[in-house]
Amino acid sequence: MKPLGTAKTPPNYLTKLAREEEMRRWERRNCAVLVNILFPLKGIRQISKAQLRVLNISEGGLMATSRRLDIPDFFYISIGKAQYHIGCVVIFRENGVIRASFLKEQPTVFINVFASLMDPFALLAEIRPALYGLEGEV
Repeated sequence: MKPLGTAKTPPNYLTKLAREEEMRRWERRNCAVLVNILFPLKGIRQISKAQLRVLNISEGGLMATSRRLDIPDFFYISIGKAQYHIGCVVIFRENGVIRASFLKEQPTVFINVFASLMDPFALLAEIRPALYGLEGEV
């Protein structure tokens, strides 16, 4: 995958920060889970929604695909019915695959449960935070 910083998309400070932090410190777990994402369009006047299919995840980030090509370099993952949000910054993108770093390291318990989900739609509906290791986080 090619890094950001091509003529089309110059890197921003979040990308630089995430690139320095994400040096494979965590084990990546394969999965096939859908998540909703939120990001601003037209400045901050309009919030757009999309879905990502997460291909693998770790405490520090994820790799995913989406049908939308207009996902910006910064977005939020919305778990459940907006019960838990994760800030993300895109590190690489190529051929519809996005590799993003989390702005805050996620709990290992949550990542293990996330990766073990058999129902790809489990995180789109309301969740019970205790089942996902998010008792004190939500």
